[in-house]
Amino acid sequence: MRIFLIAILALISSPSTQDYPTLIAEARTCFETGRHEECDALLAELRGMKLKRLQRRKVCTLWLDNTYHTGRHEAFLEALGSKYVKQNLDRTDYDYWRKVSLLHPMEVVWPQEPELLPLKTIGPQGKSLYGIDVMVNGKPLVGMIDNCCCNYCSISTELAEQLGVRPIGKTIRYNGNRQAKAYIGIVDSLVIGGLVVKNVLFDVSDNIETVQAVFPLDIIIGGNVLRRVGDMIIDNVNGTVAFSNKTLDLPRNLVWTYVNHDYYIDGTLDGNAVSLLFDTGSNDTHLNKKYYERFPSDSTYAEATVTTVMMDRSWTTKAYLIEEAHFNMCGKDFILNDVTIRLEDYGNSRGDGSLGVDALRQFKSIVFNAGKLYLQLTL
Repeated sequence: MRIFLIAILALISSPSTQDYPTLIAEARTCFETGRHEECDALLAELRGMKLKRLQRRKVCTLWLDNTYHTGRHEAFLEALGSKYVKQNLDRTDYDYWRKVSLLHPMEVVWPQEPELLPLKTIGPQGKSLYGIDVMVNGKPLVGMIDNCCCNYCSISTELAEQLGVRPIGKTIRYNGNRQAKAYIGIVDSLVIGGLVVKNVLFDVSDNIETVQAVFPLDIIIGGNVLRRVGDMIIDNVNGTVAFSNKTLDLPRNLVWTYVNHDYYIDGTLDGNAVSLLFDTGSNDTHLNKKYYERFPSDSTYAEATVTTVMMDRSWTTKAYLIEEAHFNMCGKDFILNDVTIRLEDYGNSRGDGSLGVDALRQFKSIVFNAGKLYLQLTL
């Protein structure tokens, strides 16, 4: 009887393997929101659990991410050399991280004072994207700022070969499309005005040519850089952008929520409550199937078609059109014409659609810090 009771008590006191999905999600959130010590503690707890192979791989990847991206090189090497990682991480991923361990980490060299840099208009007037002059490995190029391109910057295969981008071996796929493959390469330097970012990871693929056919750009500046360059200040009135590592002393209207690198801004459209993805990589504001399911029978909708251009493909589908959409976002009233409602399952957004650059230009300025997790839209 005593042995039986001890066994029960041991079972009760040990971590429940049923909790691992919650713990992994909590650890991921801690990593993404900069609470790295909390992430360390949760990962240590998870490594003591009896998990399935797929979950152990997730723990390994998060452990390496959490040490590498915080610049804790010794802790990163310790994790990479651990028995747990060697036994559980997929061999391709392990080889990738081994190559990463031989690289110098990303480094940001700041100018003495923030510079006001001219924004470039990428695309047709009224439906354009935010662009900026950059230099990649010494070559002048045009970059597009995309906060939703979360993990890497992007460049074409041909241009990467011209610039001597060094592959480090990992293959990625866009949107689960097995035909749309890319590899990860490292760029020695990305220069934005007087700001220099060294050792930048890019995904290298011909898929960017689908976007380049519509928008005159050379590279996409993604979240891995934006998370390291402090405040990004876009001045829509004067058409400038600046980057600052001195957090600006400005009032913050924090009317957004944050989920998995994405920012959702709450507001209204024609009096209906909406939550829209903050997306500098989308030239237009659009709604999705979730919005249509909430408000399906509006007589103001007009039938239309919409062409979507993404990294791996473009396609045309049926849609509805709101010819004059009245928004209130962050206390700002504005009208956008011809806002589409997509009827296909488009993306994995938890919100009602995306707030694109056509809407963001309605504000005087935008202050965005992907590292410290804040966003300000000035009326």
